Amino acid sequence: MKAEERRQYRDFAETVSAADRELRLITEQYAERKKEVRQLYRALRETLAVDLLTDADIEELNSAHEGIRVKAFRDHGIRTVADVCRNSLWALQSVPGVGPVMAEKAKRNADAIRIAAGRKVRVQFDRDRNLVEQSRLLVALIKLMHARMYGDNAIRLYEASHEGIQVRLKISECVGNAVSWFFSGSEKKQQALLAYDELTEYVRESYAAEASSIISGFKQAVIVMEAEAWDEFYLDPAAVYAFLFSVTEGSTEAQTDYGGIPGELVEAVNAVELKTDGLKADLRRYQVFGTKYILYGKRVLLGDEMGLGKTIEAIAAMTHLRAEGKTHFLVVCPLSVLVNWKREVARFSDILVDEIYGGDRTDELDRWIECGGTAITTYETASKIDLPNGFSTDMLVIDEAQYVKNTETLRSRAVRHLIERSDRVLMMSGTPLENRVSEMVSLIGCLQPEVAARVKDLTGVSNAERFRNEIAPVYLRRTREQVLTELPEKEEIQEWGAMTPEEEEAYIAALETNNFMEVRKVSWNVSETEHSTKMQRLLELTEEAEADGRKVIVFSFFRNTLKMVDSALGSRSAGVIDGSMPMKGRQQLLDSFKNDPKKTVLICQVIAGGVGLNVQEASVIIFCEPQLKPSMEEQAIGRAYRMGQSRKVTVHRLLMADTVDERILAVLEGKKEEFDAFANESVVGRIDLEREIGAAVADKIMEEEKKRYQNMDDAEPEE
Repeated sequence: MKAEERRQYRDFAETVSAADRELRLITEQYAERKKEVRQLYRALRETLAVDLLTDADIEELNSAHEGIRVKAFRDHGIRTVADVCRNSLWALQSVPGVGPVMAEKAKRNADAIRIAAGRKVRVQFDRDRNLVEQSRLLVALIKLMHARMYGDNAIRLYEASHEGIQVRLKISECVGNAVSWFFSGSEKKQQALLAYDELTEYVRESYAAEASSIISGFKQAVIVMEAEAWDEFYLDPAAVYAFLFSVTEGSTEAQTDYGGIPGELVEAVNAVELKTDGLKADLRRYQVFGTKYILYGKRVLLGDEMGLGKTIEAIAAMTHLRAEGKTHFLVVCPLSVLVNWKREVARFSDILVDEIYGGDRTDELDRWIECGGTAITTYETASKIDLPNGFSTDMLVIDEAQYVKNTETLRSRAVRHLIERSDRVLMMSGTPLENRVSEMVSLIGCLQPEVAARVKDLTGVSNAERFRNEIAPVYLRRTREQVLTELPEKEEIQEWGAMTPEEEEAYIAALETNNFMEVRKVSWNVSETEHSTKMQRLLELTEEAEADGRKVIVFSFFRNTLKMVDSALGSRSAGVIDGSMPMKGRQQLLDSFKNDPKKTVLICQVIAGGVGLNVQEASVIIFCEPQLKPSMEEQAIGRAYRMGQSRKVTVHRLLMADTVDERILAVLEGKKEEFDAFANESVVGRIDLEREIGAAVADKIMEEEKKRYQNMDDAEPEE
């Protein structure tokens, strides 16, 4: 073999070995980058958790009465739990009058509180917050997203090629060494040349090009500046969040459907095969888990936040049990929600439903015992329910369970008696019972006394983690923030204005027409826009949003108002969407709003634009007048406040004092609460039509407004 051929082999072998090493290095770096993202994610969560404790007085560290000298810390400027978390153990024990033992207790208790607070943390990317940990995580995450394809390919190619390359290089190494070649026998030389040929062919056909692409691509992918990372995030926030949660799988936030309960219990609950025959609703993922949890635990307390669908989860559990042959279900609830329970069961299942309440309750009880189904009763009536000997309820649901936290009351004793006669029990409460541990222990004692006995002495803050793990088989709670972690905050602001003389004159004239819709146009029915208080405030808000780089959606029920706004905004308006616009024109307008940086405001009729639009580009919403249905506003807000929204959403309601605006808000206040409780996407797809201001209420509002202005005129002093 010639010297030139040996040199070619050595160059080739070194090139292949270098590529093999580079691929191994990429697989290691790829794993390290995943690890880095997880570490930065935890660091950000810890920072956010500590921030939550900036107002938590340091006295909370002493809740278990461990003799921690709080005053010594205060005198040294350490006044909150957050201060303790941010200081090192060495710094704490250096405080005069503290020492190592007390410092360790304080640090341990502060960490326990921080861990508990961490469950409430929502990891969101918000450029306005200017957190160093947030930017570091985002940059690392975007780098990992870019590198993912190359990292996965590097792992695949390295695992497929490394062993074969190393074996053939070892066999053929004598080709590149004159002495080794000289002393090799003919058989070994043949094997060496064969291995060399095989390796050369493999490298030439596929390995070289693929390895080169992976190596160069990976190196380029991880070059990401902070500004680039933010730009990419805002292009597709949903994709970034989805990738973050896939990388941090197993973290607290990735398991929020499960309320932070232990993994073994999660696995057991998920193994339940849910039967949904007869359920007339689509369950969200966390609701599926909640229903399975109810079925698995048999006697549990569901503490999901109001509006997340505890009622529908209870109904889903009933339909599952009925599919298994169970027949008798009983709901005990406050009188105020009895009718709602009856309607919800009828609406979302085909289970026979009736109430046991009032003068004919005995007949109703007998009918339920004979025919089965779901019976709804109140706490007051529960003490009057006399079940026959040997009869047991297949499932007892106790709504607003905090009503029976005091074991000495008549209704608590009545409910306990029903619990004793029930195979399964579901207590429900949207109240955050974690803040009143003794009350929770009392309720748990009704369900699973052995668990209550284990936790009764674990009520100190420092035992919070152990307490939570112990009660996990009995208590499950998820919040809106937990199950919708990718959503930023939403702020709703009432923008009140006082009428100008021109607005008051137009308002009185509208009242005289006896036309409720005309009266609702208060401030928009003046002849000149400069006399409109609402218009002036709208222009201020849109200018502020534009200066902050935000886009705006303006909603109104009235087409004339929309035209006024469009005219006043001029070139900043992307246009008006109303019921007369064809779909093609609507899409063109939306594209202009999304893609043209100069088009900062989209104007929509609340009926036409409140549904069917996805406008995550906007983060400011303005209502020109209060709407008559809570659902209409919620649907409109949902156009921007939805998956993929990356910025805090601010909702402004333009309102005029001493006008019909005040009357409408007063009437809707209770209806809005009802809407929030029962028309959340996770509970009901739409809201009943009765939850709105109808003609009768509108007439009453008009009458009161005319009377009020008449009284104001009568009260004017004579000249």
